[in-house]
Amino acid sequence: MRMKKTAQITVDALMSVLLLVMFAVPWTGVLRHERLGVILFVLFAVHNAIHFRWYASLFRGPYNAYRTVWAGINIGLLAAMLAVALSGVMISQHVFGFLEINGSLFWRRLHLCASYWGLILTGAHIGLHLPQRPQGTPVKILFLLFGAYGLYACAALHIWNRLLFLETFSAHAPSAAASAIRHLGAAWLFALLTRGFCLKIRQNRIR
Repeated sequence: MRMKKTAQITVDALMSVLLLVMFAVPWTGVLRHERLGVILFVLFAVHNAIHFRWYASLFRGPYNAYRTVWAGINIGLLAAMLAVALSGVMISQHVFGFLEINGSLFWRRLHLCASYWGLILTGAHIGLHLPQRPQGTPVKILFLLFGAYGLYACAALHIWNRLLFLETFSAHAPSAAASAIRHLGAAWLFALLTRGFCLKIRQNRIR
């Protein structure tokens, strides 16, 4: 059991780091981006295999509001990652270039759109696992400050346009560090929103 937990934490940590790196294409280059994308998808597959029992339990028992939100976020994340993988293969120039597909602009837009849905749903997924009530005033302040930064990050990333399939790849590229911090901030914002929403559901259920 301890070994499984260690493997789970390792896979999740690697996935989190790789997810942020994937948004820094101008700094990694297309070839590394594609190779790292394959690694990320493999880790995602391992993560889902570890939690296979959760999928097996989807059709068992009743659904309340909290369980519906939990299932919706996880299934949405699975769909987003599958869309990222499929569109990634369609526009691949190196790793799957031998297929000679040369995907159209539609696939490029889908890749960007699905990537950002994957980002915010990863944040929401993390929010499901955050403590409902963070201990200590400093921790609460840090939560709120980074959440406020997440609003700025979403605006800077034009995240709403990308989520709504309205934008292709941007020519503007901040530094690798700035890119990672912005995407982390955006994910954290949705983690906090999910945590707050789930807390509200639980409070209403208790009442």
